[in-house]
Amino acid sequence: IKYYLKKTLKKNLEIKNVGKTFGKDEILKNINIEIKKGEFFSLLGPSGCGKTTLLRMIAGFIRPDKGSISINGEVIDRLKPNERNVNTVFQNYALFPNMTVFENVAFPLKIKKTAKEEIEKEVLKYLELVGLQEHKDKMPSSLSGGQKQRVSIARALISKPDVLLLDEPLSALDAKLRQKLLIELDTIHDEVGITFVFVTHDQEEALSVSDRIAVMSKGEVLQIGTPNEIYEMPANGFVADFIGETNFIEGKVIEYGYAENDEIGRFKIELDKPVKVGDNVKLTLRPEKIKVDTEPRYTDNDNYKVIKGTVDEVIYTGFQSKLFIKVDGMNKLIKVYDQHRNFLTEEELFEWKEKVYFYWHYEDAYLVEVN
Repeated sequence: IKYYLKKTLKKNLEIKNVGKTFGKDEILKNINIEIKKGEFFSLLGPSGCGKTTLLRMIAGFIRPDKGSISINGEVIDRLKPNERNVNTVFQNYALFPNMTVFENVAFPLKIKKTAKEEIEKEVLKYLELVGLQEHKDKMPSSLSGGQKQRVSIARALISKPDVLLLDEPLSALDAKLRQKLLIELDTIHDEVGITFVFVTHDQEEALSVSDRIAVMSKGEVLQIGTPNEIYEMPANGFVADFIGETNFIEGKVIEYGYAENDEIGRFKIELDKPVKVGDNVKLTLRPEKIKVDTEPRYTDNDNYKVIKGTVDEVIYTGFQSKLFIKVDGMNKLIKVYDQHRNFLTEEELFEWKEKVYFYWHYEDAYLVEVN
């Protein structure tokens, strides 16, 4: 709902046909992205995909070889970093060690020669926003990693930038603190209403807070969409594999709406993309979409694909078990999530080498590639 309210707003940041080459390496290839005012937009991809290079271009630290970058309709790619109304939060905090928390946050306003009374008022306001009012007189060395990052965020926001860039700001924190600060970051975004551009390689982070996500690989944007669109309807096999966990089902189209392979035989496919008889297809099937039981609840038919198998491995994770099931007579392993809904003593867990049936509805397998 939040995204659909925002998407009607004007463009805030526009990246048109941007490319960048370092030596013989093409780092960015014809990047086109439009970000709406007030969006929480994530650049997501593996290391070396070009997402940080793109962020540094928006900040003004790197110039594009071609294309343009605009904020509120003004082309900025030839402006110096300090001439753009853009601030960056880095993963290493970049705080002044000889200044207190208050002085660090106040620094951008002092540079602008803001009146002392206004500085006092604004600093306390933004320290309250990040929950650090009681720490205003401390030095950065006495703060935890999460507190340092909050100071960095407050300092970046106090000058009211058009766009706040976040370069993997949580990567230096431990897992629990990272999750906590991620929630706080989303809350701060909702309160200030500034456009956030968030760079991360962590799929869960991006899915948790983003209005939209651009998935990148090898200098290209493969898909832009809401978290739901990216997860449920990936543009290709790379996106499906990179976002969460999945199984790939491959086959050859034998008639309209049906494919088959040697491992699981004939199966119905949802025609998410145009196909013709003879095409090779690849479908993504998320582990949570698959049901597993010791007795078949359905027969193998048009709507449900039912397969016999053997539990090859069980990984207990508390709230669920990850099952790796080997298809009978084949080497293919299928990954399944078995959710633990009842108290452990009232629920029997699947065991290693147990014979099972697993099945899915054909609409839950999404067609990602046709060739």
